[in-house]
Amino acid sequence: MCYCRTRAELDAYLVASPIRKRAIQRITDVIGTYNDLRDRIFSRHPDLFPEEVYNIETFLWSFGILFSRLVRLPSMDGRVALVPWADMLNHSPEVETFLDFDKSSRGIVFTTDRSYQPGEQVFISYGKKSSGELLLSYGFVPKEGTNPNDSVELLVSLDKSDNCYKEKLQALKRNGLSESESFPLRVTGWPVELMAYAFLVVSPPDMSQCFEEMAAAASNKTSSKPGLNYPDLEEQALQFILDCCESNIEKYTKYLEVTSFPCHLLRTTTSHKILTICYPIIIIIVIII
Repeated sequence: MCYCRTRAELDAYLVASPIRKRAIQRITDVIGTYNDLRDRIFSRHPDLFPEEVYNIETFLWSFGILFSRLVRLPSMDGRVALVPWADMLNHSPEVETFLDFDKSSRGIVFTTDRSYQPGEQVFISYGKKSSGELLLSYGFVPKEGTNPNDSVELLVSLDKSDNCYKEKLQALKRNGLSESESFPLRVTGWPVELMAYAFLVVSPPDMSQCFEEMAAAASNKTSSKPGLNYPDLEEQALQFILDCCESNIEKYTKYLEVTSFPCHLLRTTTSHKILTICYPIIIIIVIII
């Protein structure tokens, strides 16, 4: 579990992170559960539940133990089980093997996906999770730049001062979207839906006949994703995405010093600027600096 135990710690380390709200909710739920148990049971039976043992610190610790040892078992229809020794096997994004239930032995087993040498550490997969998800549930993040499943939700919104704001909003609503939407940014790039949304945001009034097509392509709730080809808008759309990324970075009070960023990405075009920004923003938002 994420080991920020107070609101102040969360605000200090996850100020602009998309997992901040989830972390706050999780801690709030755990503290609420403890308070309820304390009022209903612990305080009424202090001889059975002494405060030196049944206090908020040990309760938070126990939930951390619980979350870090819960395993979803594919062969049992995704049923979740508590596996006490599961944390002895560390996670690696490069590994495909995972813990599962073996019906013949009626035990939890895993099969390695490669050969290991004596004394070499054996890894398993905790699932295709972003660094934020790993931090929230297990209290760690993979080494910077090594998680191909890393992602961050980027919030983008229509400009309310846009002369076509109402028309664009109506097009979005018809396709199940709203004026503000979140799209995943990954180390490998971003989804076509984000680009479609950006096209809609920057499109001028004389392209109103394209609003519906752009909104449909931006929707991830439909299988209809028409190809988009607006070369005159591409630079503006990319600049819009870049501005959103920079806005997220500005929310941080601590910054990541990127000392080994690939030089071939440090170019002057807008698209390459976005790559330069998106890579650290993914790492910054999901790691406690």
